[in-house]
Amino acid sequence: MVFELILEHLPYSQLNPNQLRRTHWTVRSKWSKIARQEAYLLALENKGSWVMPEGIATIYYEFIVTNKRRRDIDGLLGACKPFQDGLVDAGILLDDDWQHLQIGGAKIILGKQEQTRIGIHY
Repeated sequence: MVFELILEHLPYSQLNPNQLRRTHWTVRSKWSKIARQEAYLLALENKGSWVMPEGIATIYYEFIVTNKRRRDIDGLLGACKPFQDGLVDAGILLDDDWQHLQIGGAKIILGKQEQTRIGIHY
């Protein structure tokens, strides 16, 4: 089974782990809540008749960018943690701990519009 979620932007820069010392914790908390709720609402909207299967889920990320500027893929992945929490809240993932979720891969692709695509495979 596959579930796909498409966000029309890259992960919020305020959530990038490389910004920890430069971003006040209250700002980071605010953006974390926004990202979590956004993923939750989009997942509910696209859930349809999705029934969470048993077993370990594998999550894949594609970051669509519009220019060739250097980007840190680890930073983008770290900023996606609230999205995963929103998917757990929506019932797409059972949990995002190591016993229920593994990262299958992440890549950056050059495109016409910035997006974050999240694929869940069971």
